[in-house]
Amino acid sequence: MMKKLLAISILLFYMCILSGCSSAGTYYKNAKESFAEGNYEEAETKFLKAIEKNPNRADYYIEYGFTLLALNKEEEAITQFDKIYLDKDIPMVRENNKKAYRGKGIAYLKLQQYEKAMEQFDLALSIGELSELDLDILYYKGKTQEFLGLYEEALESYSTILTKDETQALVLEARANIYRIIGDYKKSLDDYDKTLALNPKNFNLYFGKYFLLTEQEKEEEAKEVLEQAVKIDVITDVDQLNLAKLHYYIGDYEKANKEFEVMLQKGVALAQYFIGLIYEQQKDYANAIYQYENYINSDPENISATVYNQIGSCLLKTSDYKKALEYFEKGINCRDVVTMQKLKRNEIIAYEFLGKFPEALDKMLTYIENYPEDLEAVKEADFLRTRVK
Repeated sequence: MMKKLLAISILLFYMCILSGCSSAGTYYKNAKESFAEGNYEEAETKFLKAIEKNPNRADYYIEYGFTLLALNKEEEAITQFDKIYLDKDIPMVRENNKKAYRGKGIAYLKLQQYEKAMEQFDLALSIGELSELDLDILYYKGKTQEFLGLYEEALESYSTILTKDETQALVLEARANIYRIIGDYKKSLDDYDKTLALNPKNFNLYFGKYFLLTEQEKEEEAKEVLEQAVKIDVITDVDQLNLAKLHYYIGDYEKANKEFEVMLQKGVALAQYFIGLIYEQQKDYANAIYQYENYINSDPENISATVYNQIGSCLLKTSDYKKALEYFEKGINCRDVVTMQKLKRNEIIAYEFLGKFPEALDKMLTYIENYPEDLEAVKEADFLRTRVK
C-alpha cells in the first residue's frame, strides 16, 4: 500500500512539473507571436509569465531582452542578457552567449555608449557558433564605427558584408552615406545607384542621392532625382511623410506644410520638426523655435544632434544666446560625429555673444586642434586673444 501511495505521489509531482513547463511553453509561444505582430507590451507580459513558470530557459530571457529593446528599455534588456551568460565551453552555451553579446551591443548602441557596444559586437563575432548572425552583427558594428567617426573601419565592415551578399540594400545605403561623408562622391553615387536598382521605391535613397549631388553643386541632376521620386506610389503614412519631405526639398513649402500638418494630426512627431524647418527657411525664427521645442518635448530621449543644432542656430538669430548655448551643449552630448563640428563652432559663437571670451578662446583652441582645416577659426582665435587679458 505504501509503495502504491509513493508511486502515485511521484507521478503527481512529475505531472505538476510537466504542467508548469507546458504552461511556460504556451506563454512563450504566444509571446513570440505577439512580438512578431508588433504588440511589444503584450509580448513583454507573456514572456514574464513564461519566465515565472520556468525560470531555467535561457531562450526565454533572450527573447524577453529583445522585446525590452523594442520597447526602448535598454537598461532592463541588458539585465536580462546578463542573466544568461555562462563561462562554459559548451556549444549551446556559446550560442546563448553570442545572442546575449549581440543584444547587449544593440542596447549600448541605442544608449549611445559606443565603446561598450563595440566591445559586445567584437565578443559576439569571436564566437564561431551561429555564423548566420555574423553579417547582422557586423552591420551593427559598422553603424557603431560610424558614430565613433571611424569611417575607414565602417567601410571595411560594410564591404565585408557586401563581399558575401552584394544585394544587401541597407548596407549599400550605409556605405554610400560614408563615402559621401568622406568626400568620395564617385563611389557614393555608385552605391546609391546600386541600391536604387534593388529598391526603387525607397524615398530615403533618393534623398541621399539628392544630398550627394547638391553637395557637388549639381543642382539640375539633383532636381531630376527628386522628380524620379515623385513617381513613387504613396500607400502608407510613412510614404505620405516622405512625400511631404520631397515637396519640402523641391521647395514647394506651401504644399509640404499642409502635408506635414496632416501627418502631425496623425501623431507623427517628426512632421513638427519639418514644419520648423519651413518657418526657418522663411526666416520666421520665432515660429521655427516654437515648432522645434514642441518636437523636442514630444520625445526628449530620442532627439538627434541635428535638431539641437537647428534650434540653437535659430536662437542665435533671435539673440537668445544663453538658451542657444544650452541646446548646443545638448547636441554635443549626443556625440554625433557628423554634426559635431557645426555644434562646436556654434557653441563658441554663443560664448562670444555672451561676452565669455576666455571660455570661447579655450573652446576655440581645442576646436582648431580637432579641425585644423578651418582657417577662419584660426583667424577667429587671433581675435579672441585680443579680448582675453
